[in-house]
Amino acid sequence: MDNIKVRVQPMQMYYIAVISLLVLTACNNGNVKNKNSEPQDSVEVAVCSDCTEDDGADTYDDGHVCVSEDGRITIESGIVPDGGTSPDYWARWTVIDNDGKKHVIKSPETSYQDKIHTITKTDGSVYYIVNCYGKASSVDGYEWLQAYKIVGDTIQEVNVADGSSHISNNEFSVNYDIPSWYFATNGAGYDWILEYDIHSMDLYVPITTEYGIIVDRYRVWHFDGNRFVCQGEKPHKNLHESLASYNTLICYATTKDYILRIDSFDGGKLRYASWKKPKTMADKPDIVIKGGKRQHYEVASDELRPCDDYRFYNGSFEYVVNYCEVKRSEKGFGEHHDFLLVKRNGKVMIKQELDR
Repeated sequence: MDNIKVRVQPMQMYYIAVISLLVLTACNNGNVKNKNSEPQDSVEVAVCSDCTEDDGADTYDDGHVCVSEDGRITIESGIVPDGGTSPDYWARWTVIDNDGKKHVIKSPETSYQDKIHTITKTDGSVYYIVNCYGKASSVDGYEWLQAYKIVGDTIQEVNVADGSSHISNNEFSVNYDIPSWYFATNGAGYDWILEYDIHSMDLYVPITTEYGIIVDRYRVWHFDGNRFVCQGEKPHKNLHESLASYNTLICYATTKDYILRIDSFDGGKLRYASWKKPKTMADKPDIVIKGGKRQHYEVASDELRPCDDYRFYNGSFEYVVNYCEVKRSEKGFGEHHDFLLVKRNGKVMIKQELDR
């Protein structure tokens, strides 16, 4: 882990600030409160009850819906149509005040908000942490937490760490390379970013390299009843303790019957682990093999190049992860089909396509 560090760049703070300006805009006016990276007083957001389309805010439907554990806040959020590689997002909040009355907040341009958690302090006060997402391009992704509390019939933005009125939330954000994380996890790793465990009350903030590569190791913050306190670096929260030592996740994949994981170490050394379902990564792995290699393919310019695969050997067995078969569709487009391939003495014993 000598070369691993959290990447926080000026562009990240600029983009977060711009997106955050539009979070929770009042229905009856266009006023927004500025948010920057310096501590400041809480932001009060006007709320309108029984909003209609005539209030001046565009209306979108069929978004992702998430609800706080106490049921007092519901968020529906989605992508504004025709947004390109750097789209706008919309969010609609429904908030229940202390008298049980519902209030609706519409914000046609904001971040994408897909999770909300209720944080209850030892003094009985409550605030909420919200996962926010945006991207500056097809490769430049941003995810961060914002926190709010219900005050009468309004919402106020507060500090993620302790719910206080002085906002400084830079510790709870990540700027990352979208394609590398997608291909490393076969699209399954997005729930691991800024993941909050409601049982252990641990919050997992991803660690990245200087190039924005998420390594699947985390800076963990524990809520002690008053605030989130940093516990240092830890591996993936659901990984068996026997696999806790590694530098970077190279490949996570599943098939109909198996869960597969490849991690790297210093010097580019690789480790393969697999589980037969219904086991999970939290169980002791069925197979662990160290010392594999990555196979790269070069072909003629007019041919389809297979994806790289990973090969591990254990006695008479050979395990190939991401074994790739390519063909052309009826329209001439290249198609890649990736598999787990297990051979014994050269004979194929298992061939299962990777889930996407």
